[in-house]
Amino acid sequence: MGVRKFLNRIKTMMTNKRVPASADRNKEPIHQVLKKLLPADKQLKALEIASGSGLHISYFAGCFPNVTWTPSEMDHEHWPSLNAYKNDHKNIMDPLEIDIGTDMTTWNSNLVPGTIDLMLNVNMVHISPWSSTQGLFKSAGDLLSKEGMLVTYGPYAKNGILQPESNVNFNRCLQDENRDWGIRDVADLTEEGNEYGLCLSEEYDMPSNNKLLVFRRNNCLG
Repeated sequence: MGVRKFLNRIKTMMTNKRVPASADRNKEPIHQVLKKLLPADKQLKALEIASGSGLHISYFAGCFPNVTWTPSEMDHEHWPSLNAYKNDHKNIMDPLEIDIGTDMTTWNSNLVPGTIDLMLNVNMVHISPWSSTQGLFKSAGDLLSKEGMLVTYGPYAKNGILQPESNVNFNRCLQDENRDWGIRDVADLTEEGNEYGLCLSEEYDMPSNNKLLVFRRNNCLG
């Protein structure tokens, strides 16, 4: 290990910042897609659901200074890291405790319906019950602005086909751990989004057999 890498690791440990390997790998590929989606000349509001360590929201806050980012996380074990990352940027708000499987009227937040330009959700859908995905779309239908978008990232099946074999094995492991978990089909997410006026408008193939899906209000393909 090089001296610089060693010092950075020590600094991370001292500041409570966690660096999950998968989040560290996919932050830049996700950033490259967000650059195509987010205008640089407008002040925007973004809400991340299931922020985890906070690494993603910190990275994106640095990349998009015109966006005010609000993280959220149910598991308070992540909050020391999340707050440590938050303190690096003036455009990150205090984290919210959001159970996405519940109605937003039960959340202890000052979020205003129709005011969020971007809802971001990374690597949650496959490691949570389907009710969480349903809640994600329902809250997006309530919170997103007229031109707002919901962006989800993770492994997905396509029209009933899950590829490659590594994703099939991963899905088997997920369901062995919790029968309510599992890799979802893009078609099922599309149907759920349509229930709340959110239509799949863009689909990006991402590294490590993941996809990034963009749902926009009343903007359906084909």
